Amino acid sequence: MNMHKTPARDMNPVKRNQRLSRIVPLAFGLALAAASPMIAAQGDPVRAHSPAQQNGAAAQPQTQIQTPARAPAPTQQNSATALAPVTKTDIRNQAAYERLMNNSGVTVQWLWSADRGQLSAKDVNDVVRIDGTQANFEGTLKINGEIVSIDSDRFVFRGTILILDAPEKGRRCERTGDYEFRATGKRKYWRLQQMESCGRLTDYVDIYY
Repeated sequence: MNMHKTPARDMNPVKRNQRLSRIVPLAFGLALAAASPMIAAQGDPVRAHSPAQQNGAAAQPQTQIQTPARAPAPTQQNSATALAPVTKTDIRNQAAYERLMNNSGVTVQWLWSADRGQLSAKDVNDVVRIDGTQANFEGTLKINGEIVSIDSDRFVFRGTILILDAPEKGRRCERTGDYEFRATGKRKYWRLQQMESCGRLTDYVDIYY
């Protein structure tokens, strides 16, 4: 029977050392090449997946101090306020409309010795407009504007009310906007409801019928 003979291993130490001297440098080189990307990534301060850097913008701190929103300033009415013109006076009570058209004058209580001022009322193209003045040495009252609506005991006036030198010289109280005049009880006049405006004084502006 033929026996398979395994070639004898080379047991020469010199030849074995020569092989190792060739293998070790080659293995070290392969290991160094594989580790180079990891070393480069650790030494690079830029993160590849940073959203801010991908967008080309510098990273912002996450915590920011926010200034609280300011509440809108209230709208103030004055002589410079632009008012929308009344396109048609809303007449809700015909009798009250007739009383206003045939009124008997206007006053403010500061002009103690003045006669009742005259107030004209005209209806032009379905818009009622009033214009009146009371004046003497004590001061002056002027009212000018349009009527938004007329009801049985009240009407809404849109325009300007001006009081000069009353109750003392040098005072100027001018207000522009929408104001309600109301008749109460058996009184024969409509009284301005927004009475306090300038210097916290109470102005009784009355339109009589």
